[in-house]
Amino acid sequence: MTVASPPAAGPARQFAVLAARNLRQARAGRSVGLTVVFPLTFFAGFMVVFHRLMSDYGIAYEQFLPPAIVVQTTVLVAMSACYMVAGDARSGLIARYRTLPMGAAVVPAARLVVDAARAAVAVAVILVAAVVVGFRFTAGAAGAVGFVLLAVGFAVVLAAGCAALGLGARDPEHVYSALTLPYLVLTTVSTAFVPVDAFPGWLQPLVRVSPFSAQVDALRALSTEGADQRVWPALVWLVVLGLLFGFAAARSFRRTR
Repeated sequence: MTVASPPAAGPARQFAVLAARNLRQARAGRSVGLTVVFPLTFFAGFMVVFHRLMSDYGIAYEQFLPPAIVVQTTVLVAMSACYMVAGDARSGLIARYRTLPMGAAVVPAARLVVDAARAAVAVAVILVAAVVVGFRFTAGAAGAVGFVLLAVGFAVVLAAGCAALGLGARDPEHVYSALTLPYLVLTTVSTAFVPVDAFPGWLQPLVRVSPFSAQVDALRALSTEGADQRVWPALVWLVVLGLLFGFAAARSFRRTR
């Protein structure tokens, strides 16, 4: 008598199982410290050191700083995703996924949805801390929703790019360390912590076209005046980087052995 094999799980079930696994992996690792504790420490340090100085220049630093910390947090979410993807690739888990009867989009979708959830939680924590020191969404509820969606979208796009690097990495620690320098440079050479006018004249054009500056400026606009012309560069960068990093991640996943 032949026993029929159970039917294969559908894409929704496969996605749920992988997403739950990725969430457990994030909770068990150092993701919480990197994406929540570290930005909160940065936020407190910058507020203590620069608040009075910026006030002397007429800048309300409690309103100016939080969008920068949010962008910094989204980058750290993406970097931690890179570390976890590199660990899965090194262990052979990604290659094992490719041998299973799963849809091609299930594995990356499960990863990116969890990354989006981690980014949303981290952004919420930063915003709660910001509200405590005086940050307000003066543009209303629509601006607040746009703020969170843009921040989470930026985190997902960066996570896709970092996943492409992680899939081709031989050592999770090495690839994470390699991302630290670009992260510091791109964050520093932007309008994250000081206005563009504070940079030397020869550096200001680079600061203005930085994707980090575009995101920070758009978040500041959404939290104050609402959606204005400052939001468009951020959206353009989001689409361009999304297409580029999405293609790179898909190509790296197909080449994983």
